[in-house]
Amino acid sequence: MPNPSPSVIAALAPSSARPLGKTAAGDPVVRVEIGENGEKADYIISGSEAVTLDGEAVDRSRAGEVQVDNAMITVIAQRRATFEHAFVEALFGGAPPNGTIDQIVENAMAWISILPSVTRREVKVGLFFLEVLLGRDFDTLPIDARKQRLESRIANAGLDIIRALGRLRTVFYSAYYQQPANWNAIGFQPPQSRHNAPAFSNVSDVTCSTLADTEHCDWLVIGSGAGGAAAAAALSAKGEDVIIIEKGDYWSTAEIRHKDAEQYAGMYIGGGLMTSSNREIAILQAECVGGSSLVNNGICIRPDTANPHPLTQDVIQHWKNKFGVDVNRNGRLTAAFNHLWTRLGIAPIDASIEGPNGAHLRNAWNAFKTAGHARPEDAAVVAELFEKNYGKQTAQHDRSCWGCGYCNSGCPYDRKNSVVQTLLKDALANGARIAENTAAFRINIGWNLHNKPVKSVEAHQNGRHVRIRPAKGAIIAAGTGASSALMERFNFADIGEQIACNLACPVIAKMPHTVNSWNGVQMGTYVDRGDHLIESWFHPPATFAASMGGWFEEYVRRMQSYSNLVCLGVLMPVSDIGTVKDGRFRVGLKRKHREQLREHVIDAVKMHFAAGAEEVYLPTSASVTVKPGDDIDALVNQHLQEGHDFIVSTSHPQGGNVMGSNPNRSVVGEDLKVHGTGNLYVADASVFPSSIRINAQMFTMAIAHAAFA
Repeated sequence: MPNPSPSVIAALAPSSARPLGKTAAGDPVVRVEIGENGEKADYIISGSEAVTLDGEAVDRSRAGEVQVDNAMITVIAQRRATFEHAFVEALFGGAPPNGTIDQIVENAMAWISILPSVTRREVKVGLFFLEVLLGRDFDTLPIDARKQRLESRIANAGLDIIRALGRLRTVFYSAYYQQPANWNAIGFQPPQSRHNAPAFSNVSDVTCSTLADTEHCDWLVIGSGAGGAAAAAALSAKGEDVIIIEKGDYWSTAEIRHKDAEQYAGMYIGGGLMTSSNREIAILQAECVGGSSLVNNGICIRPDTANPHPLTQDVIQHWKNKFGVDVNRNGRLTAAFNHLWTRLGIAPIDASIEGPNGAHLRNAWNAFKTAGHARPEDAAVVAELFEKNYGKQTAQHDRSCWGCGYCNSGCPYDRKNSVVQTLLKDALANGARIAENTAAFRINIGWNLHNKPVKSVEAHQNGRHVRIRPAKGAIIAAGTGASSALMERFNFADIGEQIACNLACPVIAKMPHTVNSWNGVQMGTYVDRGDHLIESWFHPPATFAASMGGWFEEYVRRMQSYSNLVCLGVLMPVSDIGTVKDGRFRVGLKRKHREQLREHVIDAVKMHFAAGAEEVYLPTSASVTVKPGDDIDALVNQHLQEGHDFIVSTSHPQGGNVMGSNPNRSVVGEDLKVHGTGNLYVADASVFPSSIRINAQMFTMAIAHAAFA
């Protein structure tokens, strides 16, 4: 990168540096900090250039002769910028279809610079290790030689941890496809330029409070997502004095626009880049007022209604039989669902916003069954429109969704009834207060008193210490990772255990004609096969690029066909796949999960071809393309073997503080109270002892509402 911009230099500059010594040739060696956990990197400074230390002897007794200054820091940053330029040029096999390599690096660094600090450092560490693994001469090689080295040392590496570094390529691919200047070439029309696009909304739904140093209330709710909002609304409706604290920011509708990079960075844990500790599974969890309810697809499914598919597990009965908890005692869960369905305005979406990708799923499913590929149990199954909490259209306000396709970064049109627009507003109307940027870090319990009551909760609001004293109880509803982390200091059984989720695996195909799958909701239609769902799944260019497999020119070829692409998302429930510790998910795909997922992917590929696809891309980072007539089973079984082979994610982590009747094998009872305490509760998906198979938001809301209404 001949002349990196000041912003690129700033993004790549090390946060600290100190003299290490000199080489035998007399060149200074500098040690710089590159990571959150003390990771270091050593650079040799030779004139106006820097190279990574690669086995050269260092005379550390001469460290006093080395003066680290801003010029030296700039040289190191320029060296890293040179590597990024060479890396991205290899990713695109030369120049991109539009723009320049410099612009891609600039955009990527701008995005990295706004990520949460921990994630930003993790990305930088990963990029440094790529630099080391690819060799100090990487930038001097011809492009084809660079590609070969990337394949041999990263993409096809024997160690999973090294192969996982290859996923950093999506940072740069997404940085390219998030730029509006590149959309016309792939046929994408941004929402505001489409016919009859509505105006953005400037609504501000809630008012947040600044807490005093010491606060008193009846109930404290930690977390403002589905469970926390439902609990707060139910309690405040009874006249209880409620305080809700939320670690993330409040995003008003007026602040939400179609800006994926900024909004993912600000609304999601880890800027949307959180993964399992082994890097196998991408984990998307919101961290903002309203939680994932604000940025999800609004899908609402209730497990207490009968599903005719013979493979569907009755989750409520399963929990009663296996874990001894009756969550629908006296029909309270059903009553909660009925209330929420009305309050959130839940109804099937209109077919007009299903989008071409939803229509493709319908065609593919019907053709798949006609071709005789379906199981006997699927005979009566049809593709259906999702029910969503989009609210109802009124004469005063057109609330009808028009299918912009940007649900996962919030709705800028005020047409999704998230808990911000509903339950949190209800709670505030009844006197509750909500505090943003307020992170609980300690719950103080009276260990020597009867039933161990909560005495106080300590938190930081914008860095300032506050103490909240709830007279009647505290409710933890911060999500599976954060809730379990908050509970870890207590010596309760099984905290962080029995993690479950719904695994999402996108199977992308190219049609022989323009489809414009982007012209509709991200997820509109589904097929429920009992043991898994198949969903219509499509995203705007930048986020879609992060889920596309492939490398180099093949990746670019696929993305340049964006408007001809369709996608079927396999959603598969898995239970007891690992643990969570300090907010880090130690989970992975077990053999049985990989076997099941391969079967479902094979069916999705066959569905695409039954609907006329000309090629299908297996959900793996490798460039595996399936053509009509290929042996689908053999290709899937060959290329989707280990956990790192799959492109897979989850937005529905569950477990960690599971319900159960046995205090020695569970954390909470069916009333959501933590075993052995007097008034500490958990009210989010972390209490689920197994995967509920479907989108988790409504079950989470209903469980919480039923417990506290």
